Amino acid sequence: MTLRTILFPTDFSGRCDRPRARAVQLARQSDAQLVLLHVLTEPDTELMASERCAELEHVEARLRAEVDDVTVTVTTILAHGDVANAILTAAKRVEADLIVAGISRHDEIGDFVVGTTVERLVRHAHAPVLVVKESARQDYQRMMVATDFSDCSAAALRTGLAMFPDAEVTLLHAYSVPLETLRGREGPAAALQAEIAFELSSFVESLDIGEEARERLQVNIDYGPVSQVARDHVRTSDTDLAVVGTRGRTALVAAALGSAARSLLADLECDVLLVRQRGDG
Repeated sequence: MTLRTILFPTDFSGRCDRPRARAVQLARQSDAQLVLLHVLTEPDTELMASERCAELEHVEARLRAEVDDVTVTVTTILAHGDVANAILTAAKRVEADLIVAGISRHDEIGDFVVGTTVERLVRHAHAPVLVVKESARQDYQRMMVATDFSDCSAAALRTGLAMFPDAEVTLLHAYSVPLETLRGREGPAAALQAEIAFELSSFVESLDIGEEARERLQVNIDYGPVSQVARDHVRTSDTDLAVVGTRGRTALVAAALGSAARSLLADLECDVLLVRQRGDG
C-alpha cells in the first residue's frame, strides 16, 4: 500500500503534538498529501453571518499553522458534529490511505478515545489507523507484527510491509499450553511445538509478499499472554511500531477492539497500527 493521502484529525490540544509530528514525517517520507481535519462544535445561531465567517477563517488559519513544513502538501477540512462520524466521512471523501490518531493514557479523555472513537474508526474506516504514542524522532526502524496465523494477521503484515518497506520486521506469536504440559509431560509440549512450527511455516509460505520481503522476516514465538509477550519484545528489541489486525481467530484480533487489543494500546510503549481486514463488514 502506497501512502498517497494521510488524514490527521486535531483538536489543537497538546496531546496532538506527537501524532501531528508523525503524520508530517510520514507525509514527507512518502510524498503524500496531508489532510488536516478539525471538528467544530455546532455553530452559535446567535452569531451574525459575518461573525461566523470570521470564526471559520480563524480556525482554518490555525489549522494550516499546524504544519510549518513547506515540503508537505497540506489540505484542510472543517467539519461539525460527532467526531468519529466526521473523521469517517472525511476519510472516505479524501480516500485516505491512513488515519493518524493520538491517545492519552493519563486521563478520562484517553479512556474515551480508546473505548469509542478509535474503536469506531477501526471498525468502520477502510483505512488503517495509526495510534501514535512516541515522538517521531526518526522513520520507523523496527516493526513487530502480531500473528495468530489467520488471514487477518496476514493482511496486517502485508499492510505493514507495504507502508514501511525499510523497517526490520518481526512476526510475533504468543501461545499457551495445556495444563498437563505445565506439569512436566514432555509429549504434549513436543507435539505443541511441532504444531506451531508447522503452522508458522505454512503461514509464511502462504504469504504473497515476495522473496525479498519474506527474507526480511524475523520470528519470535513465546509462551504467555500476548500482551505480556508483546510488551517484553517491544522493550528488549527497541521496537517502535506494533501492527495488529482487527479480525481473526484469537482475542488479540477480535472484530472489535477486545480486551487484548485494548491492553496492547494501553500498555505498549510504541506506536500501534490497527489494520481491519477488508471485506469484514
